[in-house]
Amino acid sequence: MTTSLPGTVHVEIWSDPQCVWCFIAHPRFEKAVAAFDGNVEVTYRSFELSPDAAIEIDKELLIARHAGANREHVDAVNAQLIGLAQAEGINYRPDLSVPTNSHLALELLHHAQESGLRAELTRRLFTAYFTEGQHIGHAETLVDLATEVGLDREAAHRVLADRRYRAAVDQDSDRLRALGARGVPLYVINGKWGISGAQSVQTYLDALERAGDG
Repeated sequence: MTTSLPGTVHVEIWSDPQCVWCFIAHPRFEKAVAAFDGNVEVTYRSFELSPDAAIEIDKELLIARHAGANREHVDAVNAQLIGLAQAEGINYRPDLSVPTNSHLALELLHHAQESGLRAELTRRLFTAYFTEGQHIGHAETLVDLATEVGLDREAAHRVLADRRYRAAVDQDSDRLRALGARGVPLYVINGKWGISGAQSVQTYLDALERAGDG
């Protein structure tokens, strides 16, 4: 059991590895933490954006369903997101992404948390999905990614097979909905202030400084 230093700011982060705004917000928040003159303790939480999604999804059909015939609008939005990602030093490749159900990936994140590697796996899943076009709905892909951040392969296999973190993922998602939120990213600071969406580095830094002064 770890003990927080006096004056530590506690931040809970709800996210989904397929949430593009979570992907863009993540490096911004990390920059704010690096600039903050104090201690920050982060707890990651799960939120499944599309609980009814299948493992295998027809991407073109999905885009058509959400955007209708307006493909130009989709391309314009993607171009904007690509630019925002590049500004944070990350590479967004919407042409490569493989939409799927994120529940299994979230379960693996809970497993990583037990080993203190959730932050590392969070970054790796973001890159796998948004930059490399890996299928993060497949258990074998997830196990490979887990080993890359230092998790034991056989242990990762077991937790995905027996679904021991299924309830933990659902509990996190239910808690966020109970707070009245319907999307991510959401940053809850010291259990008091919630910051939703991909905000600027300065917005996150201001919130940390406010919490540190309080």
